[in-house]
Amino acid sequence: MSHGAAAYKRVDLESAPKYQIVDRLYERFARDVEEARAGILAKDILRKAKALDHALLITVELKAALDFEASPELCANLQALYDFVIDRLSEANSKLQTKPLEQAAKIMGELADAFRQAPK
Repeated sequence: MSHGAAAYKRVDLESAPKYQIVDRLYERFARDVEEARAGILAKDILRKAKALDHALLITVELKAALDFEASPELCANLQALYDFVIDRLSEANSKLQTKPLEQAAKIMGELADAFRQAPK
């Protein structure tokens, strides 16, 4: 990525409303999981690793952003779901299987849908 494109991307991200950033993270997670799936099927370890690393980073960021003071019960439930997703990504990575990716994608897809339906 060129310096100008990287700067534009950074400014875009910094100026976007928080709900848009979260929505983008869920969308990117879905793309990363699909890329990891394709990497596993093609036996392309580098492709799989890069996509799973990024999906894991997104999940950890979403988990770290939970505000337990605002909603302890909801955050505890989300934390458990994110932990499950992290476990599924790790299993897919270590066993080179796509089924755990499908499970992770299903959970994150449901969370993304619920997030999109929530009031901004």
